[in-house]
Amino acid sequence: MAEKHRRKTASPKKRDQGERRPRREEALPEDRLFGKNPVTEAMRSGREINKAWIQQGRLERDLFPLVKELKNAGVPILEVPRSVLDQMAGGGSHQGIIVQIAAHTYAELETLIERNSADNLPPFLLLLDSINDGYNLGAILRLADTAGVSGIVIPKRRSVSLDAFVAKASAGAIEHVPVARVVNLTQTIEYLKEEGFWIVGTDASAKDAYTDIDWQGKIALIAGSEGEGISKKLLDHCDFLVSIPQFGKVNSLNVAVATGVVVFEALRQRLKSKVDE
Repeated sequence: MAEKHRRKTASPKKRDQGERRPRREEALPEDRLFGKNPVTEAMRSGREINKAWIQQGRLERDLFPLVKELKNAGVPILEVPRSVLDQMAGGGSHQGIIVQIAAHTYAELETLIERNSADNLPPFLLLLDSINDGYNLGAILRLADTAGVSGIVIPKRRSVSLDAFVAKASAGAIEHVPVARVVNLTQTIEYLKEEGFWIVGTDASAKDAYTDIDWQGKIALIAGSEGEGISKKLLDHCDFLVSIPQFGKVNSLNVAVATGVVVFEALRQRLKSKVDE
């Protein structure tokens, strides 16, 4: 980016009016996964699985290949009625299987900073400001994996954790995208600046479109919460603010969709620049 500049703006106007899904956090301990894809990816990534609950009648049917892998790995298998799995999954779509694993390990921020993004490009981080919907975080994990993002940073407070709903929504991407939890996002941003990162925030009132800035170098993109967008305190610490032009009647994008639009434009520019070198 040629020149560092800042913009002071009012609180973001962007609202996430997408469908909100019910959550029952008390029924979703972080040491459980449900659904065929999350369990399969957990096994492929080498996660230790301590126990598996399988729906009665499916042990020798569509779940047979996965159950065989679990048995070969020495995992105890319990065959239970569907009602038991429904209760354990808190209403989520468990697809007849739930497993108990070691709780997800969060990465160190320093590990993410040193991790290149797609195609050996400079680090590209996503900083999530108070994302409280597990399905949105799961979707962001999926796009981060697809786009080769270096990692995701979330705050320890006022944010959904890496629980079973997030794992299911990520379709296994949770096993491949490192996530760091920090105490203070503002302090983290200042630290990233010292490490040579440009900080970009998304804001509906920003004058620059997301296609108008240079996405080269070390980048940390901030995505705001579903209800309020990025907090003003974090906006004030951004080097660049960008908006997504919208022409519909609602003029609101789900946070995961909006983040994907921006991330893949950044990736397009970064890959093109590498080809042109």
